[in-house]
Amino acid sequence: MSTGIAGNRNQTSTVDWKTVVVFVSIAFSSQCGGGFAAGSTPWSYFFMNTGFYGMLPKVTQSYFCLFMPLVVAAINCFIIYFFMKFAMDFKTFDYGEFLKKYGSRFLGGRFAKPMQIVYEFNFNWLLIVCMALAYSSSGSALAELSGMPYLITTFAVGIIMFLLCMKGAGLVRKNAVFMSAVIFVTLLAIHVPNLIYNISCGRLTRELGVMGESLNQGIASGAGSFLSYLLTALCWAYIFSGQNLGGFGAYVNHAQLFKNKSTLRWSVVLSVILNWIFLEITVVNLAANYSEVLEGWKAGKAVYTILVVQNGFGGEQVKAVLLTLITISIFFATISTAINYAQGFNDRVINWYQKKTGENAQTAEAKRNRRGALLTLFYIIFTWGVSQVGLTSLVSKGLTLVSYINLFTLIIPTVLNAVIGWRDGDYSKE
Repeated sequence: MSTGIAGNRNQTSTVDWKTVVVFVSIAFSSQCGGGFAAGSTPWSYFFMNTGFYGMLPKVTQSYFCLFMPLVVAAINCFIIYFFMKFAMDFKTFDYGEFLKKYGSRFLGGRFAKPMQIVYEFNFNWLLIVCMALAYSSSGSALAELSGMPYLITTFAVGIIMFLLCMKGAGLVRKNAVFMSAVIFVTLLAIHVPNLIYNISCGRLTRELGVMGESLNQGIASGAGSFLSYLLTALCWAYIFSGQNLGGFGAYVNHAQLFKNKSTLRWSVVLSVILNWIFLEITVVNLAANYSEVLEGWKAGKAVYTILVVQNGFGGEQVKAVLLTLITISIFFATISTAINYAQGFNDRVINWYQKKTGENAQTAEAKRNRRGALLTLFYIIFTWGVSQVGLTSLVSKGLTLVSYINLFTLIIPTVLNAVIGWRDGDYSKE
């Protein structure tokens, strides 16, 4: 495999740490979405779910949950590095051009066009689901904490979302570090004290015993074997990773930030490690509250970090502060993800329209903000309607479909391109 070896030997290896910080911030705030901050996404994939319309085995045993974030991190690190390096080397910063080139390098390029068509659907579907998740997770947290109707809380979030999305990609890049810092600090404040509390007081050990007993009962009853439960857990770890990676169309645009491989490597590795740490501590705290969260899941609750706080560290005043921080972390996590995806779609549609109509660049630029506003308004209204199906359904069904499709549009093509290899870009000309 020649990738990263056979290219230009004059390229600089100096790490641009400013670029590293910007990319890590964008990656963290994008992947740490509302479902992540609410605890509903890791719960649905690692602990308990209802399958996917009979096409996937149901997760009924949570015994392997603590190891699955590491599996997710390994998949993400491999895939993100190779597709970002490809975009950097071939200067394909628009996801349409990226897929055209990505699919042209194997099997005679016969899948290049189908990959573009399918990903257009997948990216738009992901945008719909992520925007809906933004309302649903923030709205669910506000509804559970305030007692206000879910319809009203999601409507209020929708108005705020529209106003912020109007600012576009500039807002994402300019405030990526700030948004990530807010999410980072609030999640640390929520999870680290509870992590220490749950381990020190024996809650984690006790609940792992409950999960272990459930696994033994499942095996003894003939419902499954140790291997079948493990394979099911690994399958859903990929599903988690696949829905994370489904938004790569919003990432390839950021490949133009990189001027050499060293900066890219540090950026990818540190972003993956940061996401793994936060996913792991979230999973540990959910595991330590397994019995309570399971009852909440059965009762239709959707924001499981609220249960972690209510059953965890501190007195009533401390818990009140932590519950407020949950709302803040969910809001910023959903906002950053939604803006990133919405702007990626807006840029794609507006650029396509300009190319199709032959409109000159000056006229197109003058009309860009108004067109972007109309596209954003349409998606805000439409996705707010979708959000009314509820957070749990959006996570377990909507995001799982993204992972299915992503096998064809990104995962398998990345493995094939990594095996085939390619020459490094000439970074010395940057």
